[in-house]
Amino acid sequence: MSWDIVGHEWAIDILQRSIAGGRAAHAYLLSGPAGIGKSRLALRLAQALNCDAGGPAPCLVCRTCKRIERGNHPDVRLAGMASQTANLKPEEAARQKDLKIDTVRDWLADIHLRPYEARRRVFILHDAERLTEAASNAMLKTLEEPPPYATLILVAHTSGELLPTIVSRCQPLKLRPLARTVVADALRERLNLTEADAALLAAWSGGRIGWAIHMVENPDELEARQNQLDDLIAMQAQPRTSGFRWAEERAKEYRAGEQAAVFEALALWQSWWRDVLMVAAGCPDQVVHIDRRDDVGQAARRYRLAEIQGFVARLNDTVRQLRENVNPQLALENALLHLPGG
Repeated sequence: MSWDIVGHEWAIDILQRSIAGGRAAHAYLLSGPAGIGKSRLALRLAQALNCDAGGPAPCLVCRTCKRIERGNHPDVRLAGMASQTANLKPEEAARQKDLKIDTVRDWLADIHLRPYEARRRVFILHDAERLTEAASNAMLKTLEEPPPYATLILVAHTSGELLPTIVSRCQPLKLRPLARTVVADALRERLNLTEADAALLAAWSGGRIGWAIHMVENPDELEARQNQLDDLIAMQAQPRTSGFRWAEERAKEYRAGEQAAVFEALALWQSWWRDVLMVAAGCPDQVVHIDRRDDVGQAARRYRLAEIQGFVARLNDTVRQLRENVNPQLALENALLHLPGG
């Protein structure tokens, strides 16, 4: 039996021990960066709790495991932004920013019914960090008095945006980025990548195996990422007005519901300037963009260390401000005012 998950052995060990000892929590909170493996772990936990083999690990081949994998088991309910927007027109779906109370109520509507077939009913909620306060409060009563046969699994990029009363009622498992060697080995073994390609993608991934696999399967997105990085690097040598146009375009995307794309662009920019900071601080082995070492080195020599540190901090502040609903164009323009060389 195997969980078929790359890394996160410590989390799997905790879950297996609790299942084997009959001490599985009534609610779990799986958090970590996008692409780290949270959704896969949530699915494997649902399988482990109900596997026909009865062990603390899922067999992945029994009827129950296969049905949960396919998403058609009656005792495993999933919800999140995908389900909330499934029947909306694309433009309407793009405007959806938060998980609403109706989504949570539908998700938990029949939680007090006993399992149809499995040993336990499992309710998985993705994008939990996007719960509105009303939706969070609607879920609190269930978390306070859960049925003995039900397990709730909340999946979130960060626990910091959830109500403390929800976090305190869950067993937290914060998944950490994997070592580059672990990601590279998995890419070679599972996807037959060359050693050089696996090492490069592992470095770019920031320890997110799901992100790396997604990029292998979607080469157009990988190319778009590289083009976007070229534009971001070039911005430091362009007139400030060019940067403001970029900020205006990203703000329009953000208001149109494309928040994920804006955060992804900022994460890419953050990773570039962190590389510059690492080289300037004398830590070149920490560079993520290993294919651009020369460019990183040139930028590290061109700007003062304090200037680089200041802009990295400014980008971090910008991400925080956007999550706090600050005007996106003002937040982005303010960051650009501190761009080295801008």
